[in-house]
Amino acid sequence: MKKALLLSLLLTAGCSETIYPGQVGVCVDWGQVQTWTYPEGFHWTGGMGVDVLRMSTRTMSYEMGSSGTPGAEGEAQEAGVERGDAVAVRSRDQLEVTIAATIQFHLSGASAPAIYRLYGMDYADTIIHPNVRTSIRDTAAAFTAISLIDQRAEFQDQLETRILSQLRTTLKARGVPENAIIIEAILVQNIDLPTELDASINAVVVERQGTARQDQARLTALANAARLRAEADGEATALTIRATAEAEANRIRSESLTPAVLRARQIELMSDLLRNEHTRTLMMPIGNAPLFTMPTPATE
Repeated sequence: MKKALLLSLLLTAGCSETIYPGQVGVCVDWGQVQTWTYPEGFHWTGGMGVDVLRMSTRTMSYEMGSSGTPGAEGEAQEAGVERGDAVAVRSRDQLEVTIAATIQFHLSGASAPAIYRLYGMDYADTIIHPNVRTSIRDTAAAFTAISLIDQRAEFQDQLETRILSQLRTTLKARGVPENAIIIEAILVQNIDLPTELDASINAVVVERQGTARQDQARLTALANAARLRAEADGEATALTIRATAEAEANRIRSESLTPAVLRARQIELMSDLLRNEHTRTLMMPIGNAPLFTMPTPATE
């Protein structure tokens, strides 16, 4: 009885499988890959001859050119990181450039059986690595070595477009849905130029910095000149306004000094003189003659 119970437990243990979060189970029944998958959780698998392979649907990274640390290869694979060599390319000006990049991707759970059947568990090495390497080489060939640095954003945009197109074409050609492997991000980590270009690049950087300083100095001089012109125009305008106001005031004053006004002021002045206790002698004008007269210059 005990032997039968033990045998039953052993058979039962071999007929079950647990799929953990972030995984799907690909069922291989007597060597034939089934088209359906096991979702996460505990499952009865059906007995002998059935293998269940766990495939991750989480975000994974393929680092091309990342040196990593000694002895960390196993840890990287456990963390969903694959590593490969950096890509040596030939630029448009026939210089050898080394490019390091990281590709982030994840597997579509529904397409896991087709990916396993065609490319195996190490599908990243089989399909992603060669497609990315070819795309980097083809894209970089359209740039000069220095323009890969100057136009890095444009290079990365073109690289992303090419990798996505190349991967979809490869999957479609094998009858696999184009979204079986989803590229999340493509990051150009480093562009290593030939040593002989270092001096040239430094010279270009220095020249650009000098040009930037000259441009800034020119803009500052223009701003100062504009400020001085504005100040001068303001002062000229103020002088014009003051001169106009004074002329207008003189005109009004001149028009207001009529003979009657002058006579009234003459009388007021005489009255003041008469009231002054220090006045001893006062010369009075005759008739309407003015109180004070200016001497007339002698003529020859």
